[in-house]
Amino acid sequence: MKKLIALSLTLLFFQAAFGQNNTSTADSLKNEGLLMPALMKYGEAMAQHPSTEMSYKIASTTALLWTSQMRDTTFYFLNIALQNDSSLEPLYNPDFLSVIDDPRWEKVEDAQFKKYEAKNGPIKNEPFARELFRMIIKDQGMMYAGNIERRKYMKNGGYFSTPAIFPVLAMEEKNKKENEEQLLKLLDQYGWPTASAVTEVAAAGAALIINHASHELRAKYFPMLEKAFKNGEAQPLRYAKMCDRLLVEEGKEQLYGTQMKFDNMVRKPYPIKEPEKVDKRRAEIGLGPLKPYLKERFNIDWPTAEKK
Repeated sequence: MKKLIALSLTLLFFQAAFGQNNTSTADSLKNEGLLMPALMKYGEAMAQHPSTEMSYKIASTTALLWTSQMRDTTFYFLNIALQNDSSLEPLYNPDFLSVIDDPRWEKVEDAQFKKYEAKNGPIKNEPFARELFRMIIKDQGMMYAGNIERRKYMKNGGYFSTPAIFPVLAMEEKNKKENEEQLLKLLDQYGWPTASAVTEVAAAGAALIINHASHELRAKYFPMLEKAFKNGEAQPLRYAKMCDRLLVEEGKEQLYGTQMKFDNMVRKPYPIKEPEKVDKRRAEIGLGPLKPYLKERFNIDWPTAEKK
């Protein structure tokens, strides 16, 4: 009997390990843009060890494939994945850009808002939050394909590997223009969104969209973001990014090191005011040190350490 139990445990261990290996391989394939091979590996992992996490990975991957048949698969696995999930994360996941105009997406939104509010209390301005979540998806949704090609652009010495990138870039521009027009209407209607009214992530979405708009709009709405931030109603990173971007556009040194440029095909921060004090300034607004931020987000080795 003991031998049988030991054998069963060993088999379970190898099944779990095999599933984890498939998941890791699938994640890597997805990061490289190889969606169908990634989907096959996720499917193998799901067959070995079914889970809501794997259902979510399958749903987000099939959504990136943009076909009507795959959308059916997306909603099938997304509904499984979210049965016991009361978070709002799926509602601003850019992988789901291809499905947000499908009538079934509204049902997903309704269910997630209902579960979230049952656990966390009502969202004061749910209609505004819902619009902002969709705008975040539209703003970021083409970046999966775009960023894969941008990495190849760097490796290829300044050339894209396929002309397919150009309609992707055009769609990015179109989505940002539509977002800007819609957000300005909502800002006129509701005012600047605060974290306590629409949730922190949704409020950050407004800053994200304005930061991707024109300099004139950034200059106009930054005081509203700054006020919200000082009142504890906005994310420090969104505040820092818009502050730095305005300074760079005005030919000044940035304060927090959030704005990047390319110098001879090498990405680096724009000049930073008193760089030895940058970590102190970042800490004062609630951000971590610059060096790990640059390494994690941009794979930049920041040489300057704050003076003691």
